[in-house]
Order: sequence, then structure tokens, then C-alpha cells
Amino acid sequence: MDKLKNYGKQFGKVMAQPVAATLIGLLVGAVFILVSNENPIEIYMNMFAKSFFGSYYLAQTLTRATPIIICGIATAAAWRAGYINIGVEGQMIIGAFTATAIAIYVPLPGFLLLPLSILAGMIAGGLYAALVAVLNMKFQSSIVICTLMLNYVASYIASYLVTYPLRDRSGDGLSLVTKTISEDTHFLQFSSENTLNMGIVVAVAITILFFYMERKTVFGYESKMTGLNSLFAKYGGVFEKKVMMKTMALSGAIAALAGICEIFGYKYRYTDGMFTSASYAWTGLMAALIAGLHPVGILASSIFLAGLQVGGQAIQRSSSIPLQMATVIQSTITLFVSAKLGITFIKKRKLETEHSKEKGDAAV
Repeated sequence: MDKLKNYGKQFGKVMAQPVAATLIGLLVGAVFILVSNENPIEIYMNMFAKSFFGSYYLAQTLTRATPIIICGIATAAAWRAGYINIGVEGQMIIGAFTATAIAIYVPLPGFLLLPLSILAGMIAGGLYAALVAVLNMKFQSSIVICTLMLNYVASYIASYLVTYPLRDRSGDGLSLVTKTISEDTHFLQFSSENTLNMGIVVAVAITILFFYMERKTVFGYESKMTGLNSLFAKYGGVFEKKVMMKTMALSGAIAALAGICEIFGYKYRYTDGMFTSASYAWTGLMAALIAGLHPVGILASSIFLAGLQVGGQAIQRSSSIPLQMATVIQSTITLFVSAKLGITFIKKRKLETEHSKEKGDAAV
């Protein structure tokens, strides 16, 4: 009981700033709503009513939240270890496209094809992320820049494949899409009246597994210690290169699962630019930052951000407030939360620089 209370206090402390930042974001949004000659209270009530109240709207929000939650966990898996992976979108694309291609072209029954597709997609996403670790170890290349640039590489590779060799020409011949995956590989859908499917169960399961891994496993401890203080972890016997490789691969595999859930649970085919235009990875990054990289917080903040997006679409149809209002609120929240993370990161780098300088002076 005491352990549960202590955890509750820690979680409350972690979430205090995100909650304050959320309130500030809503206040900033209220100012823009007032400038548009609308009532902020009415707009917000309508927005949240069309996001969370009513089974249909809640199902839409949870469907939207599914890939965001998983992308947030993928981000946290790398960032908590000190590896700033901003290539979740590219890893998501590579993994989802690989899984889709296998589901379409490998002649197996659905009960074998579905797990094979998921496994292959996660391996592809993991290898794509691990490539960055290899580049960093061999050439000291920046993880931030490499992961960012590989987003574009993944997008253009998938775009070429869906435009030419793997394009579905059976319809109008104009849409840049693959063939539809067979029905026996679709995720279980909870109701015919909405789009909610087993993907949300996968997202919650990934959150729980990540929560357990980082607290109860040796790899989770090593990864966390590397992120808190890489020098301390190194002196404590942690093999940093091995941790980097495993962490980046894990992050990429989880990112791939986000795209797999979207296709096998909802879209059923790969469409050119589908993940880039939806910005699941970047919204997941926002959710991770808002939650301070805490897995339970990521779950909650992802659902909240998905609700803003779904509700934003609703108010755009019924008022003069544009959809971009939801983005303004998201960005404001992320800005205030990121300020603290930025200060913490600068302090950490400063301490590491001072330690290296002291070590150099001692050697002289």
C-alpha cells in the first residue's frame, strides 16, 4: 500500500507541470477564440463533447490515439536512454510498408500471415533504427540528424514502391495505394458502427510492457542509467554501444507497430504519404514530451491530443474556428513542457563537459 502511495506521489509530481502547461495551452487557445468572435467556453464544450462524450466520438478519439500512443512509447524508449530519436515517422513507414507487402504477397492463411506480417514489420523498423546506432558508432554521426534525414529516405522509398511496382491499378488507376490486405488479416473490430479495433488493446499492452521493462529488467535499468548519466553508467559496467543498439532497435520496432496497427486495424492498405500527412509520429513526440516520457502519462496525453484533433475537426464544421486551433493548443503545451526538458538537457551536457575537462586535467 505504501509502495502504491509513493508511486502515486511520484506520478503526481511528474504530471504537475504537464497539467499546468495544458491549462496554459487552453488559455492561449481561448484568446485566439475570443479574437475570432466566438465564445471559448462554448467552443471547448463542443470540442470535448465531440471527442470524449458519446460512444461514437470516444471510439473515433481512441482510434486516432492508437498510433499516437505507440509512437509516444517509441520516442520515450530512445529518449529515456539519452538517444534523441526523431525518426519515428520513418521507422513507422518502413515497418508498416513491409508488413503490408508481406500481407498482400505472401500466400499463407490469415492465422499465420498476420503474426508473420507483424513480426517482419517490427524487424524492419528495428533494423532501420539500429542503422543509426551503427552510423554513430562507426562515424560518430549525430543521432538527431540521421534519424531526421532517414524519415525522408523512408518516405521516398515507400512512395516509389507504391507509385510503381506495388501500386494497385485495379481501381481508377490514379490513386497511389497498394492492394488491400486480405480480410482474414484484419484486426478485430469491436463494433460495426465505429472504427475502434484491437489496435487500442495493443497500444495499452505496449504501454504496460514498457512500464514493466524499464522498472523490472536489467536492460531497462541500463537504458535508464545511460540516459540519466552516461559516464556513471559506463563506470558501473554498462556497455554503452550494446545499450545504444538494443535501445534504438526497440524504439524502431515499437514505431513500426504503430503503423501496423493503423493499417491492419483501420486503413487495410498503404497509401502514399498516409503517415506524413497524419503526423502521428510528431504528435506522439508531443505526447511523450508533455508526459515527461512517463509511459502512463504518454497514454493519457496521447488520448487528450487525439481528442483535440477529433474535436478540432468537429468545431471547424460548426463554427468559424479553424482546425489549426487544436495545433496551436498542442504546440503551446509542448513549448512550456519542452522548456524544462531543454534546461535539464543543457545542465546534463554542462556537467559531462566539466567532468571530461577535469579528467583531462588530471591526466596532464
